[in-house]
Amino acid sequence: MGVEETFKVRPKRKTKTRILKSVSALAVVVIVLVVFVVPAFVSSEMGRKIILAEINNSIDGEVDFAGLSLSWWKGVRVTDVSFNDSAGQISIQVKQITTKPHYGSILRGSLSFGETEIFEPRVEINLAPPSARPLQRPRREKAAAKKSRPIALPIKRIEVIVKDGNLKVTGRGGETAEVAGINSTLAILPLSISSGKVEFAKADYFGFHFGPTEADVQIENGLLKIAPFSTTVNNGQLNFAGEANFKQKPTLLRTPGPIQIVKDVQLNDEVARELLTYLNPVFANAVKVSGVANFDCERLAIPLARAAKNDIEVIGTISIRQLRLEASDLLGQILSAAGVSQQGVDITIRPTRFILQNGFLRYDDMQMDIGDNPVNFSGVIGLDKSLNMTVTLPYTTAGRTARVGKEVEGVRISLPLRGTIDKPKLYLGKLLEGQLKQQLRERLREELKGVLKK
Repeated sequence: MGVEETFKVRPKRKTKTRILKSVSALAVVVIVLVVFVVPAFVSSEMGRKIILAEINNSIDGEVDFAGLSLSWWKGVRVTDVSFNDSAGQISIQVKQITTKPHYGSILRGSLSFGETEIFEPRVEINLAPPSARPLQRPRREKAAAKKSRPIALPIKRIEVIVKDGNLKVTGRGGETAEVAGINSTLAILPLSISSGKVEFAKADYFGFHFGPTEADVQIENGLLKIAPFSTTVNNGQLNFAGEANFKQKPTLLRTPGPIQIVKDVQLNDEVARELLTYLNPVFANAVKVSGVANFDCERLAIPLARAAKNDIEVIGTISIRQLRLEASDLLGQILSAAGVSQQGVDITIRPTRFILQNGFLRYDDMQMDIGDNPVNFSGVIGLDKSLNMTVTLPYTTAGRTARVGKEVEGVRISLPLRGTIDKPKLYLGKLLEGQLKQQLRERLREELKGVLKK
């Protein structure tokens, strides 16, 4: 009996082995199909048609492209892309798009992308009545039959880098305005555009993380108007209103009057790197930046084309509290020269009025309290990164250390700051001169004491 039972068990082991081998072979086939066949299919004409059908069935308009190539390692490249909305108001032409998407989302028609470069996008917005628009090619019946609704592209997330963009706007009266040379970086979550309203759930721009935002935007007679709105940014608040006249060259986005643009907004490394570096060179190459900022703007004018950066004009007052940062070479030099320790203390930048015009930012006095030691900055910072500044240390020629809110004996030592934002040069000659004078005074006192004792 024992022999017979043993004999009966052996075929089961062979069956299990055959099943395991079959599963393994099937897995190899699936991997080969995924790695080699899927990219080939997606890049084929049939794959292009299927993807276009999925996308066009989920948007209010029509998308087309000439070529698509997919690689698991290099990502996706799409050429000669076009989009036209059903209302005939928005037309987009793009030379090339490169991206690394979540591949499964493409076939589902719900798209999610990582870093996406868009080359030479040409966007035309035509708000003129249909009778006043140029003749357009006939649309597909399906697209024409769709009800007019807000444009909501089926994109869950996308990080966009725009290179050499162009925007052309035609107003209700037929007037046309155009902005060229647009270069920008922006990360957004679902975006919706309807008549006179722009909405998105989230967006990231230069380290500013926007919450749900809704803005009323109108274009008439070549004039863009953004109605006052508020939104959450970095656990604080951003307020904005603006207008741009597309008939003027360069086209500038301006605030209509004084406005507190930033209220209790938290800082981070990216905000410091992209913006605060041009406010004070201590932010250059700084890491682990934190703090809370406020900015009251008197006047703001920003060119919509980045090439015209010298036309930027900003006048306002900024203050930062609870500021901390690390690895700032310049701040380290200043504190070492002044004999002050930064470790474990908050830095406060007192309210400072500055003027940015003609490519240069100026202020008369920016006081930075490091603990209870004041360090003062004044001078000019260029958008070309040049420096022509003066740093006043919390240290006097009489050898006294200045404290916040207290009178100090003697004149505080001021040092020239030159070079560039990336390579600042702090001239320590006056500090050494002051230290030498202090040593001479101390020696003179000792000599006098010796004479008096005699």
